[in-house]
Amino acid sequence: MKKLALLTIMVSLILLSACAPIIVGGAVVSGISVANDRRSAGQVIDDKIISTQVRKAIKKAVSYDEHIKVMTYNGVVLLAGEADNESDILKAEDAAAARNGVVKVINELRESIPTNITRRTKDSYITSKAKSSLLRIKLEGFNPTRVRIMTTRGIVYLMGRVTEAEAEAVVEHIRNLRGVKKVVKVFEKM
Repeated sequence: MKKLALLTIMVSLILLSACAPIIVGGAVVSGISVANDRRSAGQVIDDKIISTQVRKAIKKAVSYDEHIKVMTYNGVVLLAGEADNESDILKAEDAAAARNGVVKVINELRESIPTNITRRTKDSYITSKAKSSLLRIKLEGFNPTRVRIMTTRGIVYLMGRVTEAEAEAVVEHIRNLRGVKKVVKVFEKM
């Protein structure tokens, strides 16, 4: 009975908040992410769906997909992480390219053994530090939630629609963070 009451309270809180998530085709989109994005709400949802479909397709296509990360922005799909062999790298890219709505695939996969939990934890920490560092950027009209960040093996990947000044400021704030080996910009310039 306590579980049912707790579940009822949690659902009520989510429904009463202005930031309730929307689930579309297995992709979760929050109101905040759409409100601050420079993409249309439809494109934000499409990108989430593309990422979900690409992950599923890669899982079917390659022998081992545990550390292949996928991020999509305006139909551009970024693949990063590790694959067992060159064949799986190409299969992952082909699986991503075959999805509806994919404009381009940027394949940053490396042939390597998958990273261990320590490395993945460090990468998650770097991503968190990178996101919080963007709060210190003082450019008119800049919103840090417009920059998508993903980290693998200390390499920070950046996506989003930004101005030249915003791109420079973002890279400057991230490139000197402890643990960052490299910053790869996959920005769409305004």
